[in-house]
Amino acid sequence: MQRVIPGAVAALIVAVCLSTTAVAETQPEDAIKFRHAVMQTLAGNISAFMLIAFDKVDGGDYLQTHADALAGAARELDILFPAGSGEGDTHALAGIWEDTEGFAAAVAKAQQATAELSTAVAGGNRGAIMGAFADVGKACKGCHENYRAEEDDGDSHSH
Repeated sequence: MQRVIPGAVAALIVAVCLSTTAVAETQPEDAIKFRHAVMQTLAGNISAFMLIAFDKVDGGDYLQTHADALAGAARELDILFPAGSGEGDTHALAGIWEDTEGFAAAVAKAQQATAELSTAVAGGNRGAIMGAFADVGKACKGCHENYRAEEDDGDSHSH
């Protein structure tokens, strides 16, 4: 029995090493597709949140769901813009990679704002919720103004 355990451990270590080396470097077009998907997730949850928060639809039980989804997607922002993913089907400006400190600060602001929105919704105070939602909007706008090209094709979700 004791001989089986070291053999199983060795096999597991080999499998883990092979699986980690088998992961290919992310291709720029895949990074852009991933970025688009996450940004569409953010946009969709912002829209749903707004419709519920402004009493346009009945969905108050789901306000927390959308706030949490925003915070979750925002946590991914700092991995969405790897080097080399600024060319192709994207509105990302070169400043993302040229002003890494400024971009990192903008990402951190969006992450903080969405986390605070989730906390505000959990607290249930409408004034705090709306204030936190306004802060999310300011964080998004600040990043888009500095690091996203103007749209010319009507595609508001291309990043």
